Amino acid sequence: MIGLGISQGLGGALLATFLVQLGLTQRFAAVVRRRLQQRPVLATPAPAAEVVLCLRGVDSSLPAALAALGGQWYPGPWRLLVVVDSLEDPSWPVAEQVLSQLEASGQASWQGVRLIPLAARPESGSLKSASLRQAFGVLHPSTELVALVDADAVVAPGWLAALAAGCGQVGVGAVSGNRWYEPAQGGFQGSGPGMVRVIWNGGALVLMTLLGIPWGGSLAVRRELIEPSGWRQVLATSLCEDTALPKPLAKVGYSYQFRPELIALDRDDSIRLRPLVRWIARQLVTARLHHRAWPLVALHGLGSLALLLACLVVVATLVLQGQPLAAGVLGASLVLYELGCVALLLWIGRVAASGLEPLGGGFGSNESPKGLARRVAKGFEDVWRLLRWLPLAQLVYGMATVRAALAWRVEWRGVIYRLRHGGVAMVSGPSR
Repeated sequence: MIGLGISQGLGGALLATFLVQLGLTQRFAAVVRRRLQQRPVLATPAPAAEVVLCLRGVDSSLPAALAALGGQWYPGPWRLLVVVDSLEDPSWPVAEQVLSQLEASGQASWQGVRLIPLAARPESGSLKSASLRQAFGVLHPSTELVALVDADAVVAPGWLAALAAGCGQVGVGAVSGNRWYEPAQGGFQGSGPGMVRVIWNGGALVLMTLLGIPWGGSLAVRRELIEPSGWRQVLATSLCEDTALPKPLAKVGYSYQFRPELIALDRDDSIRLRPLVRWIARQLVTARLHHRAWPLVALHGLGSLALLLACLVVVATLVLQGQPLAAGVLGASLVLYELGCVALLLWIGRVAASGLEPLGGGFGSNESPKGLARRVAKGFEDVWRLLRWLPLAQLVYGMATVRAALAWRVEWRGVIYRLRHGGVAMVSGPSR
């Protein structure tokens, strides 16, 4: 009877955890639906914009990313500013050649482009944050809107216009989209680590939306707020540019807003498991350093893992003690919980699909992103693949959360940073 009581108690805890996750997913779906129904319209005339791209190392997608920027359909004047880690960085000649080719062929829609090196290594903060601080100091005088983009983002032609429309809303100082991973083969047919990232990202998308955590891979901010809000000063000690943004904005009476129409489709499936754990941990470290919601994020990762491990240990113990009924009750509860999580992931996929609008194309696929993402929620095979890799994803998420909570240093693109309260300092990296 004691074993059965323990099983029922843990089964109740699983049910309560699922109901919390269900509530979060419902809230996420409601936010996305409401914002898509109230999609902002770009002001006339469109604000003068400047896109800032920071480079360190050569991403395989860099030529395509630059070409996509050159193909922007923006009704106002805009410029491109590329800040490279150094003149010796391998991305410099690639960017220089591609930019020259785009301008020579008339495929560049910008009114001006600059390629500049990072002037000096920072004593504190990350190299990317230093590059952005330098970029903010040399923006064109006419610039009203600053957009940030990552080198692995191949944006659609309507990307910049959508960012500008979102930032033009009353009281909104910055907007961003987020990632949606889908393996290149389509559906949920990727590798094991790729599937783990798909599953983790589904939960991260919900939490980042509800907790107001921006994504710097596709972000825009009003230029007039950069200095008064103190964001540029915050970057002097920050590991990343995005997570710390909402607090400075709030000081000057503006808010950050997630825009679902700016969700970006990422079809990369090349990551391995060990680098994936480090990558997820680094994403979580940014929340630990720069966002007040870190305790909730940590509770979500550690609490779920602890509950699942407790259930597995108790099931094994009950089997060894010869209590098959109690073990069966808890085992069935655990299976139902995992199936419920799969259902939530499929729902999140459908919600993300509603925001994956082409904005004029640019995703490098003959099939629309919306059509691709909607296939995620169909078929028994997708359910099986999710169920197969879900336990590993939950374990990886928990391990990454522990790693992030205990980390005192972090590596990012070959540079090691020492963590300190609210920021980082560079420990080692390639010399200039």
